[in-house]
Amino acid sequence: MTNRVVVIGLCLGTVLAAGCGYQGQVSLPQDLRRIHVTVSNAGTFRPGLDSTLAQVLTQRILSAGGRVVAEETQADAAIKATITALERNPVAFDRTDLARRFRMVVVLDLQVVQRKDQAELTREQVRAEAYYSAPPGVTGTQVAEEEAVLRALRTLADQVVTRVVEPF
Repeated sequence: MTNRVVVIGLCLGTVLAAGCGYQGQVSLPQDLRRIHVTVSNAGTFRPGLDSTLAQVLTQRILSAGGRVVAEETQADAAIKATITALERNPVAFDRTDLARRFRMVVVLDLQVVQRKDQAELTREQVRAEAYYSAPPGVTGTQVAEEEAVLRALRTLADQVVTRVVEPF
């Protein structure tokens, strides 16, 4: 009986960890520690979104043991990211048919090139989403939306760093 409880507990813990978005710590390979990052915003009218993504991506690279360099010629790899869309989709409505819960989706065209061999490590479109609820009032809704965008950008940064590490 005790063994069953332990096995069920381990399975449940595994399922919960996989479902919550938790990812283990990723470390960059030795030959890809210096990274040049270029972020542009081609698909949205939200000012500052590109600089926020660049900041979040820089923090993620630093936490993976890398560093961001200003000159591409000094880099081991170059990340070129273009934000192509920012979607705000209603997903739940109240009794008066007013949207109260939203899904924020950020879409990114990503290219990662290893500078040594000019090998393209990845070229793909990456998407991340985050949900938020709209409280009464405009200010609360704007704050909730900004927090959702930031969560989605952090998820994108995790995905980008993972794509740098995947080939190795």
